[in-house]
Amino acid sequence: MHIQKIQAYQLPNYQSQNIQPKPQAAPITTQSQSYAKVPLNYTYNANIHFGEFFDPNRTVPHIDYEEYMAMSESTKKRFRKRYATFFNNKLNVNEMFDKNYLEMPLQSEHLMNDFLETAKIYSKYKDHPIICLGRSPKWFLNAALWMKDGIDDYKFVAFSRNWYQPDLFTGEMKRKDSYAPTPKEEAAYRKYLKRIKADPQTIVNHMKETGKKTVITDYIDTGKGVTSFLDLMSKYAEDLGILEEFCNSIHIVGIGSKRHVEERMKLDYEPTPKVVMPERMVPYEKKGLWEYKINQDFYDMDYYMFKEMLINQNTNECRSTYYPHETWTIYQPDRIKTGLIKDMDKAKKLAKQLKESHDKTLSSFTPAMYDYRNLLNFRILDGLYQRGLLKTEHKSKA
Repeated sequence: MHIQKIQAYQLPNYQSQNIQPKPQAAPITTQSQSYAKVPLNYTYNANIHFGEFFDPNRTVPHIDYEEYMAMSESTKKRFRKRYATFFNNKLNVNEMFDKNYLEMPLQSEHLMNDFLETAKIYSKYKDHPIICLGRSPKWFLNAALWMKDGIDDYKFVAFSRNWYQPDLFTGEMKRKDSYAPTPKEEAAYRKYLKRIKADPQTIVNHMKETGKKTVITDYIDTGKGVTSFLDLMSKYAEDLGILEEFCNSIHIVGIGSKRHVEERMKLDYEPTPKVVMPERMVPYEKKGLWEYKINQDFYDMDYYMFKEMLINQNTNECRSTYYPHETWTIYQPDRIKTGLIKDMDKAKKLAKQLKESHDKTLSSFTPAMYDYRNLLNFRILDGLYQRGLLKTEHKSKA
C-alpha cells in the first residue's frame, strides 16, 4: 500500500496561518509543545466544526500511523513522558467525559500485552470483510490494522442503542416495539448502509463471489445491541428476498469479559456472552441440533484491560459518532466528522437539530479529549513498535 512521504512536523503557527486563538485561552507553555509535530503542509481550518481542528487549548497534535512513523526517537521519548504525566499537567478534568477514570489506560506493559493479544484475534479474519459495529471494538481493530500480519481493512458502521432487551424474569431477549426505529428512520439507515456498502446485498454478493463470510464484531455483554442491528439487517434482507442467503453470509465475533458479566449478574460462574438471533433469523440459525449456520466466536479479555478500554467512557467516547435511531434522518455519520461541513449556517442549524433530538448525539470533543485520543493512539503505536510488531507500511484508518 502506497504511503506518502512525510517530513518533520510541528504544531501549527497560528500567526502565519491567520488563525486567531481564543482571547480567553492561556498560552500553551508545556514542554511537549516545542516538540510536537504535524505533517508538512498540513493546514488547520478553524471554521470546520465537525472535524479534528486544533483548538488553542490543546497540547497534543493529531497522531496517527503516518505521524508516528515520522517521529525521531527523541520525540517518541518526549511523548512517552507526556503520556505518563497527562493527568498531572494542570489538566482541566471537567473536560474529560468520564470522571471515574482520570488516568491514561494501558500504562502497564502487562495490560498493553493483553490489549495487543486481543487485537491479534482479528488477524484470524483478515481474509474476510469485517464490520465494526459501533464504537467499542475500534481501538482493537486499529491496532490490528497497524500490526504486522494483521488485518488490511475494516468497515466502521455507526450504530447506537438497542430495542431488544432481556426480560427481567426469564432473561429471554425480547423486542420492545416502542424503542424501535420508525419506518422513516429505518429507510434513512438503509440508505446509509447501502452507501457505505455494508448492506445485506453487498454481504451476500461477496459471499457468492468469494465464499467468504462477513464478520460482524462488537463488544458483547447481553448482546442486545447486535440483536437489534441484526433485526434491522434481516428485515432489510427479507424485503430484498435474500434473508436465508444473508444468514448464511455472516459470522459474529464478540469481544468482552466473562468476569464482568459474572459480577454484573451476581453469578457464581463466568457465562459466555452470546448474541440471540432476532425472530426472523431463528429458522436459519442452525443446521442441526448442535451445528450452526450462523457461527459465533467470543474472545474473553483480561478483566482489568477490559475496564480500561471498554468500561472507561473516556476511551469509548473518543472513537466516533454516537448514532441512535432518532438521528438517522438528521445526519450522515460517515460525512459529518470529515470536515466537509464548511457552511457555518448549515453547521449551526444541524448542531441545533442534534441537540434537540438527543443531547449526547455528538461526542464532546473537548481539547482534553482530543489530546487523550491522540496520546492513546501514540501509546498503541509505540507499544507495537517497541515489540517489533508495527507494520512498515500502512495508511491510517479514518
